[in-house]
Amino acid sequence: MAGLTLDTAGALAAARDLGAAGWAAAELLLAIRIGMAEGAAARRDGEGMPHG
Repeated sequence: MAGLTLDTAGALAAARDLGAAGWAAAELLLAIRIGMAEGAAARRDGEGMPHG
């Protein structure tokens, strides 16, 4: 995930401050990280680019 970062500790702290359960926030952040990696890979591979 070169060039893409997610401040996991900061995001977990913010979620906790907003009242989210730790495990739920951790699962959501994991999903976000996976989505970021998949999106970066798709862009790198040219997927999702308009044709024509």
